[in-house]
Amino acid sequence: FPSALSSLLMWNREVILFSFHNDTRWGYLHPINETNLSQATNGSHIHQVVMDSSLNMLVKMENNMLFFCKVGMERLVRMHPWTEPGVPAALYLNPEEQFIMISLEEGRVQAQSYPVRSESRSTTRGDPDSCPFITFTHSMSKLTYYIDKGNCLELWADVVYPENKGVNVQLLSNRKQLLMIKERTYFESVYGVDKKNKVMVTFNQYISELAQQYDGDKFVQNVDANFIVWDKFGRKDYSFNATMHQVACLCEAQTWKKMLAGGSPLEKAWGPENYRSCFVLGSGKLGNLNQPYEVMNRSSMNYLTFPSVENTTYVFNVKILDPNYSFCDLQAVFAVQTYGEKIW
Repeated sequence: FPSALSSLLMWNREVILFSFHNDTRWGYLHPINETNLSQATNGSHIHQVVMDSSLNMLVKMENNMLFFCKVGMERLVRMHPWTEPGVPAALYLNPEEQFIMISLEEGRVQAQSYPVRSESRSTTRGDPDSCPFITFTHSMSKLTYYIDKGNCLELWADVVYPENKGVNVQLLSNRKQLLMIKERTYFESVYGVDKKNKVMVTFNQYISELAQQYDGDKFVQNVDANFIVWDKFGRKDYSFNATMHQVACLCEAQTWKKMLAGGSPLEKAWGPENYRSCFVLGSGKLGNLNQPYEVMNRSSMNYLTFPSVENTTYVFNVKILDPNYSFCDLQAVFAVQTYGEKIW
């Protein structure tokens, strides 16, 4: 539930319910000057609710009456008639994000592009509740952005509106306690028109050593975070070349032997949730620093060594150990083929 989206639309044949802004606004969508959709459409019912990535939403009734709103609005605007009431029709979005109205007329299927922008402007022209700004542009290319630990995102928005209208730009985000947001606003006023430009820089409060990473076969970035490896089939005939002392640990580091002492399986015994760095000075004793150091890092001197007496294939699991690297449980599997020395 904490990771669920902060906005919600649900509907049946009778009503459309909404929850916006982290559940601070919720209720029913209804037409302007009407209490419900059925009353506004002579007893008809909801047939479709279709929305594009720009948050334009069309509600089609069974008698082909159309209503429009932007997600975030609480009232629906009745659109001009487009298709006769008795004609079978349906709405859909094509790959170019255009609303298409398909209808069956005189035994033939017809497809027409529905110009939602011009139709909505035509319907709301002169309405006291019409849009209070002249132009609005922004840098967002996606409907929603997901920010992982250490990621940074910069967005800007520019709005032009009649003087003294008091229009502002608001950034909506989920789980704000994890984010740091810096905003800069620039204001201009010329000949009765005001212009406001807002730049918003958002980054995660968790700082990580970003430089893994692959998404499927697509390379994303190099990973400088600490990680651990273990053989998928339980082989233990390999070793780590560096000791805790050699990598400059300030106290005894965690080891597989200690982490498995509690009886947990390999996959769950050691991870970001219980990782403790040996480079932070503890309050207790230093411990035995001559033990092998079993944490790996791209920039570390530590590496694996294998026996040289036979040809062997190892299948390793690898897991990111750094708790500040990502919200995700980042794991992968890789294989190592070794070749033994030839004996003459």
